[in-house]
Amino acid sequence: MTGLFHTSAHDSPVRFDAGNVSCTKVSVGPMDNNAYLLDAGGPVVLIDAADDAPRLLELIGDGGLAAVITTHRHHDHVGALAEVVRTTGAQAWTGAPDVEAIEQQTGVRSIPVWTGDLIEAGGIRLEVIGLVGHTPGSIALVLRSGRADEPVNIFTGDSLFPGGVGATGSAQQFNSLLADVSTKIFDRFDDETIIHPGHGDSTTIGVERPQLAQWRARGW
Repeated sequence: MTGLFHTSAHDSPVRFDAGNVSCTKVSVGPMDNNAYLLDAGGPVVLIDAADDAPRLLELIGDGGLAAVITTHRHHDHVGALAEVVRTTGAQAWTGAPDVEAIEQQTGVRSIPVWTGDLIEAGGIRLEVIGLVGHTPGSIALVLRSGRADEPVNIFTGDSLFPGGVGATGSAQQFNSLLADVSTKIFDRFDDETIIHPGHGDSTTIGVERPQLAQWRARGW
């Protein structure tokens, strides 16, 4: 059974709306990375130029790219970053602790952001949430529609998925990530909030919230 906003590298992109922002979810590369294009009627915003730059550039189209935001430093999330930035001239952004590692891999220098910062580009406003554990500088991005009857959308990279938090290399990193996800996402947002991860299907906080104790007990 497929989940919420399901797609794969062999499928067409999935589209959904958040207020006046049209969102396109596309899966790229051998690891089925999700990339998200946000369009409010001007130059678009890209979350994770992960792979397959020609496909991403085709989706960006002639309207231009205002910003490309990288959720974390891992190679499968930055594979198309250099080509996308070089072709479009877009400004790059990422979590402050991951800036140096991304520059070393791609040659792209990003503007550093962290919890509480706002990224405003292309008529879109995204709140940044820093989530330490999967990498030191992983970030989630909060998109609010501005309408009380529509859910908040959060793009979580590899920090939060259906069924658990992202992979970590130690118990300390797991505890850090689970604590950040618990206090910065689950404690702040209601059950209707939609979670869009860096791979696979989307989910909601309401679906995942009852599993928090299980995640804590199993340690992953």
